[in-house]
Amino acid sequence: MREAIRRAVKGLFPELGAGLHLDRYARVLAVADAPGQGAASERFRPRYAVDIQILTADGEPDPAFPTYTAVPLPVPTGAGQEKGFFSFPEPGAQVVVGFAYGRPDHPIIRQTYPLGVSLPEVAQGEQLWQSTPAVYQRADAGGNWTRATEAKIEDASRERVVRAQTSADELGTETRTIREHSKESVGGIKQIEATTLSLVGGLRADLGSLGNVNMTAGAHSTITTGKARTDTTGGDFAEDVGGNRTAKVAGNAGDEVAGARNRKIGGDETTTVSGASTEKVGGAKTVTAAQMTFNSESTIGFNAGGGDGGGTSVFREFLGFCDEVLAALDVLAAHDHPDAGTINQGGSVSGHRAAAGQHREKLGQITT
Repeated sequence: MREAIRRAVKGLFPELGAGLHLDRYARVLAVADAPGQGAASERFRPRYAVDIQILTADGEPDPAFPTYTAVPLPVPTGAGQEKGFFSFPEPGAQVVVGFAYGRPDHPIIRQTYPLGVSLPEVAQGEQLWQSTPAVYQRADAGGNWTRATEAKIEDASRERVVRAQTSADELGTETRTIREHSKESVGGIKQIEATTLSLVGGLRADLGSLGNVNMTAGAHSTITTGKARTDTTGGDFAEDVGGNRTAKVAGNAGDEVAGARNRKIGGDETTTVSGASTEKVGGAKTVTAAQMTFNSESTIGFNAGGGDGGGTSVFREFLGFCDEVLAALDVLAAHDHPDAGTINQGGSVSGHRAAAGQHREKLGQITT
């Protein structure tokens, strides 16, 4: 009776006789047909599938089963139109295989197990997603996340928001491309340290501060302006040069001082003017020098009593005085007295008159 029942059950449920109702281990042989973007998955070509070999309970190939090709892999979560979590098992990994409807032509992989392979380090309370020992993402029991790769990490999003109490970046080289505007707001102090710092503005560069601006260079400092430059100081302006100072102006130069101006030179001063030089003083001018020398290649003149070249010429008045003295000497040299006759010193007076005339002639040639 028992044997009859067994035969009847096997007749009604042939999968029981073949053991197809039991899960079996299988070994992954190869990836069957890796899908491309948007590739459709269907029964006769599941694409996300592997070739497997059924194993016995001892882990040896089971000769009772053929090699199954393109057996679909499970998607652990989120399966849908071009979405889900996908990862092919390596050849040699073990999977658990079942048979849908108890039919040997409907094998399905229920789960993948890391049997017969080396495992990464995983502590209690950790979560690890690892591709290779150098490519992984880990969350430890303390809530710390670690993401590492020997290749490239690429993030793409329409918007990105990152919030952190502290942030530290350690990079070999960095290149950033911002297609539109960039704005940075720092509530405290921002410090940039670089071997060489270069800031280039295509149209304009502005540096402003509601407080102080300090610029310090340990070595040389160079400012180059292609066009006009304007310096505006609302308060005092102080300049301290420890060495030499040279200013070269290709065009004109002008200084306008509303108040007093003081200049102190510890050494010598030399002024060279290729053209004319004009100095106008509205008040008194005093020049004090240990020695003064005036050299002129043509004439020299001093006017007093008028402005802008007018007034009386001091040298002309002096020349006129010389003329009167010369005339007086002429009279003195030839005059006589009715009772005494001509003076005996007439020749000496005439000699002095001739010498004074020579000096007067030289002075008249160089004065205006």
